[in-house]
Amino acid sequence: RRASMADSSQVNLFISIHVNATPTRTAQGVEAFYFGQAQDSRILAQVIRENGGGELGRRLTQEARTVAERILSDIVAQANQRYSQRLAETLGRHLSQATGSPYRGTFPGDFFVLRYAKVPAVLVEIGFGDHPVEGRRLADPAYREKVAQGLLAGILTFLANGAYAK
Repeated sequence: RRASMADSSQVNLFISIHVNATPTRTAQGVEAFYFGQAQDSRILAQVIRENGGGELGRRLTQEARTVAERILSDIVAQANQRYSQRLAETLGRHLSQATGSPYRGTFPGDFFVLRYAKVPAVLVEIGFGDHPVEGRRLADPAYREKVAQGLLAGILTFLANGAYAK
């Protein structure tokens, strides 16, 4: 259902908000992703987990990767991908600035939820819920308000810069 929202004529942007996790429980910070082929093995492992994990995650990631390969040959889709990358970078930086959480970067990823987006679409990891400090902050309503304000500032900056007009 989330993926179909990004394929609607009723929306201008699609932002899928997630809380990250890592097996080591030591990572912290915000990350932003746009649709594209994950090149880094760490990102690919995260994509498979986000897409359902295990065999399901691998299957959905491969399906999304097939779509990514097809999209890369479409000039309109390429423009949308550039807008999505710009949106991801803008959101990641504003979110980091608003929360004081490290900005870990912006990456392409074969996320199933982003595969058919007709508008700039990103997946934002707002922090690591399993980190001993960051996890507690994410549970705090005041901190989540900072997250919301950072995302809002990023959206407004993206739209104000004329980077995208539907």
